[in-house]
Amino acid sequence: MAQGTAEVNNINIWWEDFGNPSDPSVILIMGANANCMVWTQEFINPIVDAGFHVVRFDNRDVGKSTYFGKESFYRKLVRIFVPTFLVNYVVKSIFSAIIDEDGYLQESEVKNPEYDLDDMAEDVICLMDHLDIKKAHIIGASLGGMITQLLALDYPDKVLSITPIMTSPGMGDPTLSNMTPNMIQGIQESAIFDAKGKYEESVVRTYRELSGSRFPFNEEKFREQMKSVFEHGHNPFCLHGDAAGSSPNRKERLSSIDIPTLVIHGTEDAILGVDHGMVLYEKIPNAKKFIMDGVGHEIPEELILEITNEIIEHLSESQNIA
Repeated sequence: MAQGTAEVNNINIWWEDFGNPSDPSVILIMGANANCMVWTQEFINPIVDAGFHVVRFDNRDVGKSTYFGKESFYRKLVRIFVPTFLVNYVVKSIFSAIIDEDGYLQESEVKNPEYDLDDMAEDVICLMDHLDIKKAHIIGASLGGMITQLLALDYPDKVLSITPIMTSPGMGDPTLSNMTPNMIQGIQESAIFDAKGKYEESVVRTYRELSGSRFPFNEEKFREQMKSVFEHGHNPFCLHGDAAGSSPNRKERLSSIDIPTLVIHGTEDAILGVDHGMVLYEKIPNAKKFIMDGVGHEIPEELILEITNEIIEHLSESQNIA
């Protein structure tokens, strides 16, 4: 195992790898506001044991990579001086203003973002060049799955296969499901925790809503698992949401992807419903799917062997095609 910080694309990207670099490479791209430690050893080890070289890295704005989002002076004042009851009132007022008559959270236009998904996709390509990886299998979760699509679309010569997990062709599509009411409530309560500097409580509140009914959320176990993630670097002011919101929808481009694809999604995803994943499956030629009943926006440890077996089969078949 090796690790380091790559100075690429005018920023620093922290990375580490597992397995033999001479084996076919697999790049893991994590989702919004989460660093690469969310990719667990239990997920990585079976892929390495199957004969692949695995790289996980911190996207920009999280973990040990370069941060763009930082606490503003205004937010610092709120955290220190504004009483909790007033924070609750303000946050609830904001959410009331952006929820439509059907109870859906409306997408707000993001102007002049610090960066977008194209920049984050370029980060991956630059990191591959830094590590002397000519082509790789790309696995991306949530926002990472959006970046995965862009890599297949814009850098097909660098991609052996893609595995988009619990992701979407783009934000703000009125033909696709919005977040569930409980998810919106959870995000609202998380925003209150964030405003008062209770960042761990914010993450716990969000992930509680992301869990499906098949494997109920275990708060004690989750807090224990999150220790290594927080120690590695948590940025509560991360701008990944702005990056996703400002990037064009990819739905009409998906049919041009000519790369082996495995779509993985849960039927009870509260933030990106299973219909988001099904669009990828239906639009990308010859895509395969692995749909997990009763699973939310998560990679349950109870299903890791089943999930990685599906992925390994997909990677191996793609190697034969390549």
